[in-house]
Amino acid sequence: MKISQALIDEMAVHALEDRPNECCGMVGGKDGVATKVVPVLNAAASPLRYEMDPKGQYDALKEIEADGELLAIYHSHTKSAAYPSQTDVNQAQNWPEPIYVIVSLVNEEKPDVKGFHLADLKIVDAELEIG
Repeated sequence: MKISQALIDEMAVHALEDRPNECCGMVGGKDGVATKVVPVLNAAASPLRYEMDPKGQYDALKEIEADGELLAIYHSHTKSAAYPSQTDVNQAQNWPEPIYVIVSLVNEEKPDVKGFHLADLKIVDAELEIG
């Protein structure tokens, strides 16, 4: 997925604003190129997991599909690396197609952002072409 630094920065700002809890949201675009980030409320309000608010998730998807498609789902890890937890992998089985982007706040001054494919209970790196 191609994604601009500005969109990466939007996800990082969202992650920092929602501390100490994880943030979550969706990334929309066309033809593998991200064009928008849509934050969604973490209904779990937890530093250990995320659960997209159902209405927020519906509204975000509707906004994304108005002029593109869902490319990725993002969330933050407030105290751990940008690598999927078992909870992340299990949760992704409900929606295996998108890339899962994780924003790690271990180093708050320089958040680490990585993408993964999480289908079939496997963790496979997804290329994020930032630029």
